[in-house]
Amino acid sequence: MKSHQNLGLKTVHQFHPVVTHGDAISNHILSLRSILRGWGMRSEIISEYPQPSFEAEAQHFHRYRRRTTSEDVILLHFSMGYSPEVMNWVRHIRGRKILVYHNITPAEYFIGVNGVYREVAWLGRQQLGRLATMVSDGWGDSTYNCLELQAAGIAETRVLPIVIDPGFYNVPPDPELLRRLRAEPGPVVLFVGRVVPNKRLEDVILTFHYLKRYIRPTAQLYFVGSHDQMEPYLDYLGTLVARLGLPDVHFEGHVSKEELVAFYQGADVFLCMSEHEGFGVPLVESMNYGLPVVAYAAAAVPETMGDAGVLVHTKDPAYVAELVGVLLEDEAWRSRIVARQRDRARDFYPESVAGILADALGALR
Repeated sequence: MKSHQNLGLKTVHQFHPVVTHGDAISNHILSLRSILRGWGMRSEIISEYPQPSFEAEAQHFHRYRRRTTSEDVILLHFSMGYSPEVMNWVRHIRGRKILVYHNITPAEYFIGVNGVYREVAWLGRQQLGRLATMVSDGWGDSTYNCLELQAAGIAETRVLPIVIDPGFYNVPPDPELLRRLRAEPGPVVLFVGRVVPNKRLEDVILTFHYLKRYIRPTAQLYFVGSHDQMEPYLDYLGTLVARLGLPDVHFEGHVSKEELVAFYQGADVFLCMSEHEGFGVPLVESMNYGLPVVAYAAAAVPETMGDAGVLVHTKDPAYVAELVGVLLEDEAWRSRIVARQRDRARDFYPESVAGILADALGALR
């Protein structure tokens, strides 16, 4: 690892179209800024649409263009399509431009669900090739993301994983919710993430149905995450739950940080059947809280999990449910999994990612 004192850089800024408190990319951007400022660098957050709660943390991108220099490095976080105005801005700003790719959900997942999201996803993937001509390097949250950058024409790529800062979750859990979860006869199965088709919540429900019918009749399933603008998909999931006769499936929507901590502390297993993840922040959050993870081995999930948790290579509800059942019963196995997961989670702590960031910045010289 290069010493940050020998990087020869004074200014590293970051851009993302929307920054706000509470979402994974904004938390990541804040963590990177803290690391950079801790090294004595100038580091600002730039946005097209800084949210009201974030106005003190970010400046509008028009202001940045007037002050940029050729010595600046700017990290362009990319997780959605940029507006034409931003694309023009990226083309003309000076300095070393790095595309930080968080992946974009393939547009086909949104067909019949949300036409606007489908268009934005399609546009974002089309823009990757154009952005490749405007930037010098590409950094991805995972090797999976870097391969997509290379396919788009960016030759110089590096992995810079998402920062998971335990300080963001250093709040007491919601006491009433935690009490309620722990009072459940259980087990409590949890999934955290937006209610969007690529997450394949229907596969979680089908697995839960088998678990509840044949293994643990008192099981409860909680989905935590926003379903805003995904109502057709939510309606489909509700119909599936009704057809299967599952009264113990709960869609909690967006929750507060205190409630999220309560869910992580009160659940017994985290079950992920997602087909497309560029990283998978809730996987690491679960590992950090000692919540055993069972996850489908798709996209970047195996890389994020490392040798921790339990990866499955099938969506057969019977197989996955039986595996969950064994995990809930075998205390020794569960303890070994939790211990390894905690070790893996530390790979994404600020002090770990800081070393990777220093190497990546040092390679720019």
